[in-house]
Amino acid sequence: MKLKINGKHHEVDADPEETLLQVLMDHLNLLGSLHSSGQGECGSCIVLINGKAHNACQITVGSLNGDRIRTIEGIPENHPVKEAWRFENVPECSYCKSGQIMKAVALLSRMLNPSEEDIREALNTDQCTCGENPQIIRAINRASKYSYDS
Repeated sequence: MKLKINGKHHEVDADPEETLLQVLMDHLNLLGSLHSSGQGECGSCIVLINGKAHNACQITVGSLNGDRIRTIEGIPENHPVKEAWRFENVPECSYCKSGQIMKAVALLSRMLNPSEEDIREALNTDQCTCGENPQIIRAINRASKYSYDS
């Protein structure tokens, strides 16, 4: 099976029914997307598929056909969202951090100047309550002030 992940082509020997998360972790050793609920409820496994945030635990690799997949490993350290996270000193348990960052990147790629309501709506799509953290809101607002390629 051929996948394009973080701008690189990968050939993996995976069952088409395996989840994208399983393939990322078990076949490609990309461990930034985490497994938690396996039900798409926690947001710890968020990846971007063609620029949109998706739960990797809910997508089978057989359903991906030439799609561009981006994991947290594909977001550079100098990306405005990661820099804003550091600047705002966002506290985190680290379990949902990559998912929150990926959701922020997806939001900012489609909306240049999101309102606080837009940010909260984009983040509160899972069980994690970190989306209510004012430092995360400020970090995304800060990152929105920069022009970048998501």
